[in-house]
Parts: sequence; C-alpha cells; structure tokens
Amino acid sequence: MTEDRKETIDEVNHNQGIDEEPVLSRVSRKASRQQKQKQKQERPASSVKKTLGSVGSAVKRYGSFASAILKSPVKTVVADGFSHFKYAVISMVLFSVIFSIGNWFQLKASKGRQLGYGVHHPFYDGFFVVLVYALIFLAVMVFSIWIVSRYMMKQKLLFKKIAADFGSLLVPVMALSVLWMIFAIVNITPLTTAFTILMFFGLLFSVSLLIQSIHQKADNVSLDLIYCVLAALAVGLIFIAASWPFISGYLTSSLIPL
Repeated sequence: MTEDRKETIDEVNHNQGIDEEPVLSRVSRKASRQQKQKQKQERPASSVKKTLGSVGSAVKRYGSFASAILKSPVKTVVADGFSHFKYAVISMVLFSVIFSIGNWFQLKASKGRQLGYGVHHPFYDGFFVVLVYALIFLAVMVFSIWIVSRYMMKQKLLFKKIAADFGSLLVPVMALSVLWMIFAIVNITPLTTAFTILMFFGLLFSVSLLIQSIHQKADNVSLDLIYCVLAALAVGLIFIAASWPFISGYLTSSLIPL
C-alpha cells in the first residue's frame, strides 16, 4: 500500500513537471521575442546616431582642412606642400554645387531683366547640367596642368597629386563662391558681377600658381614659365569654346546679367 501511494505521488510530480515545462518554455520564448523586438527598435536609432556622428566628424575634419588653407593658401599648399586628395575633391564638388545653385537663381532672375537675356530652366535641369559641366571643367583644368607638367616641364607628377594641390588652392575661390551665391539668390546684380570676376581670376591664379610651383622645382626646363601657364589655360579655353554651343543657354544669363 505504501509503495502504491509512493508511485502515485511520483506520477503526480512527474505530470506537474511535464505541465510546468511548456509554461516555462512559453515564458522563455515570449521573453526572447520581446528582447529581439527591443533590439530591432534600438538598432535603427543607434545606426542613425552612428551615421550622424560620422558625418559630424567628417565635417569637422574638412572644416579644419579648409581653415588651414584659408589662413595662408600659398604658403600652406605651395611652400609647405600641404594638400589632401579627398578634401580637395570635396572642395571641387562643393564649389560646383554652390556655383550651380547661384547660377540657377541668376537664370531665374534674368527673365525680369531689362534686356530679357537668357532662357529660364527648371531647377533639376538648370542645376544638374551646370553641376556636371563645372565638375568636368575642373577635371579638364587638372588634366591641363598635368599635361603641361609632364610634357613641357618633364616632371613625372601623379595626376592625383596635382588634383590634390589644385583642389586645395580652390578653397579660397570656394569661399568667394559662397558670397557669390548669396548675392545671386537675393539678385544684387553689381555684387554678383563683381564676385563672378573675382571667381574667374581666382581660378586663373590657382592654375598659374600651381604651374609656377612645379616650374620652380623642375631642373633644366627649356620653356619659360609664361608659356607653360598659357598652354594650360589654352586647354581650358579650348574646352569652353568646344562646349559653349551646348552650355551657353545655361551660363550666359548668369555670367552676363543684363
């Protein structure tokens, strides 16, 4: 009798254990699902935070680079040899974007000017066409400097190095373009025209200065510096002349605000 009672108690305990296991298993699975859902909710927030932190750090690094250039462009880039390819490319892209925005506002303003010169384009058309053209033009100028340094001054410089130096020297011109864009947006024609001329001469000066620095470091260069500068500028002017029939409708009203 005692043994039967003991067996009955063991069976009851066993059955209770079997009943408790699914309950515990369900609780565990529910807790696991809740934990996974919580992690999924936290993951996008942490990803966004991480991305914003990376962008903020990149902006600070570029700001430090641009600030160092602006303090003394010639000494920093030419004399000290300080340049950075990635930040130089960013400078060229920023200059092109800023110029394209200001140019579109000038196209828009040209409809109400006295001579009515120029044709208005939608933003996506007027902005992106000029943006691509400006980037190609800057690439052509870097290429012209590289060609002149390699074949007229016999210097085997890397294209990447010349792009880094040219883009670094472009930082002051980019700063001017910010003011130019502001004047273009508010449509102050005299100041817009003045800063257009300043940007143009800034580009010429950057090309001339970079070629001069290469010419001074070269040994036994038979050609005078002036011919090397003129050759590099001629390549850029040939590109403008060849592409002007296509791009004139996007630039004339901005460059000649009449």
